[in-house]
Amino acid sequence: MTPDTESSHRITRQVEAYIAFKRGLGFQLAVEADELRRFAAFARRQHHEGPLTAALALAWAQERPHYTRWYQARRLEVAHRFAVYAQIQDVETEVPPRGTFGSCHGRTTPYLFTLAEVQQVMQAAQALPSPDGLRAQALSTAIGLLWATGLRPSELCSLMREDVNKMPGILHVRKTKFTKERALPLDATVVAALQQYAAFRDVQCRNPKTRHFFLSTGGIPLTLRHLEYGFTVIRRILLPPGESTWPGRAPRLYDLRHSFACATIQRWYTEGIDVNHHLLLLSTYLGHVKPSDTYWYLTGTPELLALATERFQQWAANAARKGGDH
Repeated sequence: MTPDTESSHRITRQVEAYIAFKRGLGFQLAVEADELRRFAAFARRQHHEGPLTAALALAWAQERPHYTRWYQARRLEVAHRFAVYAQIQDVETEVPPRGTFGSCHGRTTPYLFTLAEVQQVMQAAQALPSPDGLRAQALSTAIGLLWATGLRPSELCSLMREDVNKMPGILHVRKTKFTKERALPLDATVVAALQQYAAFRDVQCRNPKTRHFFLSTGGIPLTLRHLEYGFTVIRRILLPPGESTWPGRAPRLYDLRHSFACATIQRWYTEGIDVNHHLLLLSTYLGHVKPSDTYWYLTGTPELLALATERFQQWAANAARKGGDH
């Protein structure tokens, strides 16, 4: 189908108008935009020239037999939101029902990395095929930075040289999920690792054509797609001995962010720091809009539960010694 044909396709036009409308309101809409464009492409492949129908949305949600129920529900949710908008402009639009494939908002248990596992993954990244070494070193350093700061992977890939070098020991994060800039203080070991990577990068790529901090093979920016693909290759090192598939969901890059949040809370408990009073600091560091978003990350790990139980037992023992009613 030619670009002219696409521009005259009813659903395709509506999709692009919806994306422009939402972005005009300040939404980044990266994942949802990709899904909606896949939906429009599906409609074109089906030679569907009319308005959006519930049957078309349901067929798209189940397009491939290997799609999980969660992903089918996610696709249908995207189509539903878009249809509500499209129906305002086009009364022939049908709004597909929600819930056909269950909920797409359930909490999935994240994979919480240990320090030893992160070190394993970083070493595996350094061994990846890389003609000039840039890909391997960028992946290894990037994984370490995600572990040490809890950055979103997309934020890491958007880092420019000036974001890292502008102020010693401070990381400037600009292109964030909610367009909120923030400055992150870094541990001296993290600063040293970034400096070591930058020195290697500058030797291997003396005349880069981009200001991106992380570079892959040939001096091109390390994109989120590059980062995610490299991680899917090296994460196999974490498989249990003798296993070729994951017993549950495979570890994701985003799980490093969950791991950072949980490890921080665990350290605070161990050090006797009042977690409730410091949670706003963690929320700000992670770039969350409100502390309740941070609670979403705090999975009840066995370590956290043990520390919380110990805290409660201490409180109960003190209360019993004082002899008051509690």
